[in-house]
Amino acid sequence: MTETPSPETATPLIFGRYRVIEELGEGRLATVYRATDERLRRTVLLHLLRKELSDREQLHRRFMELAHATAQCSHPALPEVFDSGTANDRPYMITEDVTGRPLRDLGVLTPEQALLYMRQITGAVALCEERNQPYPPISSSNIVVAEEGRVKLVEGWFVPPDDFSLDVAHYRAPERTEGRPAGAASTVYSLGLLLYELITGTRPVTGSDPWAISQAHLTARIPPIAQVRPLLYMPALERLIGRAIARDPARRLPTAAAFGEALDKLWRELTTDTQRLPVSPSPRRPQPQPASAPASPSIAPAPAPPLAPAPEPAYVPPQPAAPAQPTPPRKRRRRDQGLRPLDTTTLRQKAWQHGLRGWIAISLLLLVVAFVSYAGASYVVDRVFAIDIGFGIPDWLPGSDPGEIYVVSDATALNIRDQPGLTNSNVITALPNGTRVRKLEGPIVQDNVPWVRVRAEIDDQTIEGWVSENFLVPLE
Repeated sequence: MTETPSPETATPLIFGRYRVIEELGEGRLATVYRATDERLRRTVLLHLLRKELSDREQLHRRFMELAHATAQCSHPALPEVFDSGTANDRPYMITEDVTGRPLRDLGVLTPEQALLYMRQITGAVALCEERNQPYPPISSSNIVVAEEGRVKLVEGWFVPPDDFSLDVAHYRAPERTEGRPAGAASTVYSLGLLLYELITGTRPVTGSDPWAISQAHLTARIPPIAQVRPLLYMPALERLIGRAIARDPARRLPTAAAFGEALDKLWRELTTDTQRLPVSPSPRRPQPQPASAPASPSIAPAPAPPLAPAPEPAYVPPQPAAPAQPTPPRKRRRRDQGLRPLDTTTLRQKAWQHGLRGWIAISLLLLVVAFVSYAGASYVVDRVFAIDIGFGIPDWLPGSDPGEIYVVSDATALNIRDQPGLTNSNVITALPNGTRVRKLEGPIVQDNVPWVRVRAEIDDQTIEGWVSENFLVPLE
């Protein structure tokens, strides 16, 4: 199984090809390692059946079935399988490297983020159900936010094997507790509870042990989202979750595929641009018509007699026009009445006083500007020499609040982009895991991902750009 390491090699070579970098943890079946594929020069995950389970033939078979099912069901939300086999009676599986945090650690999500992740997970589960292939248990501990806006459903190594039953019991359908077989509607129940958890940040059905949690699914009353998050009013989301977590399987959405279609419909409703309301023209008021005298129905009006032609008037010679009377002149008020002669001495004194006031105001303004400039220059000079060597970024840069300093976490390399967004932006460079950055602006939600503008120093160069806030943690 392993080769004897050479003096230059720090870790052994497993299966003659994979060199272990670190152990990530143990799942219900396998121990998961991050390793390097020496042949193809890439980082992979090595899933090796736990040593204490190697003598159980049923678990051997289940492990290999899961490896084959993951390889046959190619989906962006499922890890890609590169290799599988058995060595020294221990089956193994090689998958792509999945780096990130479990979805449970993110807490409360926005409806857009929750739907973005749920559509991916539901699509992967629906594909496995369509091909009658197994898939990892549905749990927020088994969903890893691998990169910006994308998740992976994996056999999680974040929960110890002894706590696995307790973790998945939060999503166990009530009919399974009653002894009835699990069906497609049971999966919809688990997906509905997962969506509820992402929106509210809580698991609605709890208990002290797996049995108590399973019994609670039979009687628990799950509070509506509006009760847990009063500021979130989304009746369509409430109805969708209600159809998914109904206690009677017959009242639920029948399959994961149907649940995914409902998620897509709700997603389109949330992302549709708001249209301007149509405004109908105001009706014109009818103009009042003059009332006509009603005609008598019994007496017809007599016809008017014909008018006699009017006699032509006699010629009257034009009379001379009366002479126009002259308009009497208006009495004008003399403008010079009551005015005193100008005093030039008084005018000079007033002009001198106004000029003196102006010079005083200008002098005071210059003094204020000089004082502010001196204070600002002193502050800048003092800050220039106050550099935190341990952090690597000068304290005088904008946003020097210690609370605005973050560390790149749970990402092998975090892309820093010239603007927020995944589609309309360019990658400037990659920030290695552990890089400290200073937040300058944000967050701004673009492509359903919260983005913040940060400043970092890499190789003595200051770089500014936008990164996903999901991969930043505050500096302690």
